[in-house]
Amino acid sequence: MTPFHRLLALAVLPALLVFLPGCHKASAPTGPQYIIYNGGNCEQNGGAGIVDIYANQPVIYQGATAQLEFQINFARCPLAAGNCPVNSPNGTSVNVGAPLPSAAGSTFMYSSLKIDNEPCNGAQSMGLRVLPSP
Repeated sequence: MTPFHRLLALAVLPALLVFLPGCHKASAPTGPQYIIYNGGNCEQNGGAGIVDIYANQPVIYQGATAQLEFQINFARCPLAAGNCPVNSPNGTSVNVGAPLPSAAGSTFMYSSLKIDNEPCNGAQSMGLRVLPSP
């Protein structure tokens, strides 16, 4: 290898190491939908509203503590058959999988939400908005 080719290889190699990782497409964010009960009022991910998720994102519900059972009913279910209602009789996290492909672009409200067998006030203002996959 001539000195010119070595210099060229030394210039190209760092450029490839810097720019090729940028070509990688990041996967959709995942993570639990945290639900908590606070004296009759419930929250999910720190708010009492709608949470955005991507159509290809697995939905995982998790209570604030593993000891509190929870149940979530949807007015219209965006999940595969058998995943609604979301039920955790012992309070462990529940992975209900990704929403159905037909759910993209729609919002799915809860019809009820119970934590430790206590109904949540305002559960009907909470739900999931399914965004098209990035």
